[in-house]
Amino acid sequence: MRKKVILRKSCWLAVLASCAALSLGLAAVPAANAGAAAGIKYGGVLQVVQPLGSIVNNFNPLTWDGNDSTTALGTGSLIYEPLFYDNPYTGTTTPLLGTAYKWEDNNLELVVTTRTGVQWSDGTAFSAADVAFTFNELKKYPALDAEGIWTTPLKSVTATGPNTVMFSFSSPFTPVFVDLALQPIVPEHIWSKITDPTKFTNPNPVGTGPFLLKSLSSFSVSYVKNPHYWMAGRPYLSGVVFTAVKSDTTCQLAVMNGSADATDDEITDPNVTFVAKNPAFNHYWWPGYELNLLYFNTAKAPFSDVAFRKAVALALNTNAIAERAYFGSLPAGNETAVTTGQLSGWVPSSLKSLEWSYNLSAAKATLAKAGYKVVGGKLESPSGAVLPTFNILIGGPGWTDYISIAQTISAELAPLGISTNVLQDAYATYYSVLETGQYDMAVSWSNNNYGTPFYEYYALLSSKASAPMGKTATTNWERFTSPSIDAALNSYAATSNLAVQKQDMAQIEKIVLTEVPVVSLTVRPNWFDYSTRVLTGWPSASDPYNSGDAPSTYGGGAEQLALNLHLK
Repeated sequence: MRKKVILRKSCWLAVLASCAALSLGLAAVPAANAGAAAGIKYGGVLQVVQPLGSIVNNFNPLTWDGNDSTTALGTGSLIYEPLFYDNPYTGTTTPLLGTAYKWEDNNLELVVTTRTGVQWSDGTAFSAADVAFTFNELKKYPALDAEGIWTTPLKSVTATGPNTVMFSFSSPFTPVFVDLALQPIVPEHIWSKITDPTKFTNPNPVGTGPFLLKSLSSFSVSYVKNPHYWMAGRPYLSGVVFTAVKSDTTCQLAVMNGSADATDDEITDPNVTFVAKNPAFNHYWWPGYELNLLYFNTAKAPFSDVAFRKAVALALNTNAIAERAYFGSLPAGNETAVTTGQLSGWVPSSLKSLEWSYNLSAAKATLAKAGYKVVGGKLESPSGAVLPTFNILIGGPGWTDYISIAQTISAELAPLGISTNVLQDAYATYYSVLETGQYDMAVSWSNNNYGTPFYEYYALLSSKASAPMGKTATTNWERFTSPSIDAALNSYAATSNLAVQKQDMAQIEKIVLTEVPVVSLTVRPNWFDYSTRVLTGWPSASDPYNSGDAPSTYGGGAEQLALNLHLK
């Protein structure tokens, strides 16, 4: 079973100049003392199990590089906090150490107001100076700047008052907001004395978060409630324990038998193998914040032909693909390649007529109109050449969902006279082949985990993320570029006007629908499985306060989970 792949954002943000989502608005922080008013029960320990084998002895939040084995679980979700949590599923922003932000001076300055009344866990007052110090540490030690924040037009970060931070830019680049928002903040009074923060393991972590370190072993890390946390009445929980085990199967069994409350396992047929085993307690929340895509190598024929790409898209029954790969637990993707939670806010109804659905007859007609012919069961190009057998590249081993997806695609293209093989490569080879363009078609993920389509489209379609065949394309693996797309992306990045940004995205959405650079196959979620045997307050479709971030996940989403859970 293919596990969730945690990509360092800098894999594509360095190309983007460290972009991140401009929020749609500020979500309210949970009301102070709301728990007491609602009669919520305090106490209880959240038990989380993860298939890591062991837990590293490192509580340095600045050295996390997208891998859960880089720092001890909970470092960036329970001890240290960012300024804001940007929810990539809903596009909303929740204030944490920051309470407000505003773009000024024609988007050359971002002013962030920091929270008052916050203390570091050693009793020292938190201030805007800690924020400025943290960002300037990333500049001083580039190895810590995993998100490439200082590769953007960012010029300086200055505390202009006890509760005000000024981010100054040499040119407008508003998408950087989310990288700034999500950066964990460290205390200046401690870290200014650290000789080399790139090697510091931070054995006695001091943070502003809702929990404090209690104990650590090679297979478990335990946290206790921070009694002086700034949000009155929170957390409800008394503690959190992360346990490392050897396998996904062990994780699933632990949640099912009640020895753990949560994990982030991609469970095969979860409604049958997990939920049905104990429907009163077993649940999963898999919100689609990314996509699985069919990438065309548009740098070579026939994938350079829009008619061929459109015909392939029409021949694919993405509902059936999603059903077979995920047993009904995940839906098909949208033709615009805009993720589920963003569709209503970012795709205008005027584009609806350009969307397509499975239609084999229309696929055949599209090919015929473009001059393709089927002779002896084989598709011939407009020049009369028989098309070769194409490979559908997937990674592995054991990626059963991608195996299913590729096999279904292969079967559905056969009626068009298109012959294909499913080619599974080891992950390292697979990723290298994607980057260098040595493939025909490939099934892979999108690279969006922020709250507007901009990030998806920049990674997928920007000319800066592409490269000639044989050279490394960071994320534009299909090598489809357009001056109109680049112009729309640049326009979006230069403004903080939401209406203008939506117009820019609509221009790109139209191109995606008409030019079909990729086919959106299925939703790709955060995998998050949990039991309500002991605790309640979990995120769900009706209350998506985070994007399926498991407690071990880095950042504000996991913190939101720890702040909302409580005893039944």
